Amino acid sequence: MLKKNGICAKRMNRQLTALILTGLFLVAPLAGCFGEDEKSEVYPADSLQIDFVNPEDAEMRTGEFHDFTLKGEGNAISTDADVLIFVNGTYVKDHMVMVEDATVFGQLLTTPYTTEVNIAFMDADGQTEAVSVPITNGTPIVNGEDWFDKMEFITSVCTDSTECGGYVNRWMGSPNPAFERAASFFQGHFEGLGYETHILRVIDHGNPTEPESLNVIAWKQGRNDNCVQGMGGHMDIAPPGGPPGGGTYEGAYDNTAGTVSMMLFARAFADLTFECDTFLALWSSEEEGLRGSSAFANNDCDYCLPQDKELEFYINMDMMGMSWPAYKSNGDPFPYHAWSGPDADPEVQDVAITTVLDDVHFNILKAPRNLTIDGSYGAGCDQHWDEHYNLVMDVHEDTFGRSDHVTFRDLGAQTIFHLGAYDADYDAYHSPSDTLDNMVAEVGGQQELEQSMEFVMWAAMLEFIIADQTPEIRNLNA
Repeated sequence: MLKKNGICAKRMNRQLTALILTGLFLVAPLAGCFGEDEKSEVYPADSLQIDFVNPEDAEMRTGEFHDFTLKGEGNAISTDADVLIFVNGTYVKDHMVMVEDATVFGQLLTTPYTTEVNIAFMDADGQTEAVSVPITNGTPIVNGEDWFDKMEFITSVCTDSTECGGYVNRWMGSPNPAFERAASFFQGHFEGLGYETHILRVIDHGNPTEPESLNVIAWKQGRNDNCVQGMGGHMDIAPPGGPPGGGTYEGAYDNTAGTVSMMLFARAFADLTFECDTFLALWSSEEEGLRGSSAFANNDCDYCLPQDKELEFYINMDMMGMSWPAYKSNGDPFPYHAWSGPDADPEVQDVAITTVLDDVHFNILKAPRNLTIDGSYGAGCDQHWDEHYNLVMDVHEDTFGRSDHVTFRDLGAQTIFHLGAYDADYDAYHSPSDTLDNMVAEVGGQQELEQSMEFVMWAAMLEFIIADQTPEIRNLNA
């Protein structure tokens, strides 16, 4: 209890500091209106460096981390929403940093969609100076090209194992060497990045020789050992003969796409520090009724979901890439879905993570808010269908299920579910046609597919980073 109270006190202190700093930034420009003596000019370069050079000599790149140092007690900087600040590997949610001792060492992260970098510098006397840093195209820490390369490696079959993985036929059921081989490959990826990684195997009690689920679970320790949060996607694919399209062997869209996104998130998160203990998971048996995520959530093992910690939120990646900004052959954009939950009342915001969802898409990534089509999308089986049946950028609270986020939503966690086209919007769903080549053809080219994946991956990644530093996001059952 003492530790938890201490953490709460630290959060309150950070919030108080942010309020004071905000006030100073607002008041400082008015100082001359009250008859004070004129003060000397402000020289940010005396205190601020970006990538170890003066700000006027720096050049930042889109989607990349950039080191900064800020020295001088009382000096401070602030940034716009699409330039994120990290100190000690942790996101600074209020986008403001003040030097409390001698020097602050941190990082600035732009998005792939950042077009300008404006930094407000304030010295200890309250004087401010705007700093503008040129920005050019970079290699985003999570990007569509890397995603496509991994997708191609995993889904391609050839005789040279250095050129292709051939990790196909990943369906659960009878002992499946192809699934076991793929799970070992994914486990090695997380372990190589420094995560404590386990394979969780649950046996069907009716048939001891047949695994009911086999999950890959990667853990990252947080600062607060009283809470837990996570992110995941299912690595299994629809088995042969399965409805509605007869099953698949690549499962490119459902759900190799989400699986690869989790591999890239693991790389991006490796050097970050989170508030809560964090799991990154690849589930099995989603297609058989969420058995994999349920096994993790309801079994008592050292690497299962802890029963003595507050489960705060979970973000799910399932069927990614067939979504805005890609367009169909008929000229309509593919729908983009990002739904937070639980949602008990369509007229009321029920969960705080909805604010994060909205902020990321529309304030940070600057997605179009009111892009529509003539007609309708999808199956219309969610709570708000009448309100958004033709809305391309479909971002709101909802009760929609059909994937592993339901496991954690049922436990009181606040959730976000990312999903592209489904059912009638993608006719290769659960069929042998669900291949990477078909995804490319459907969206009009490899570049278009990469762009679509890059957007949704950045949305999910930023949601996780920001939710981690949003204390209002609490388990609804706590």
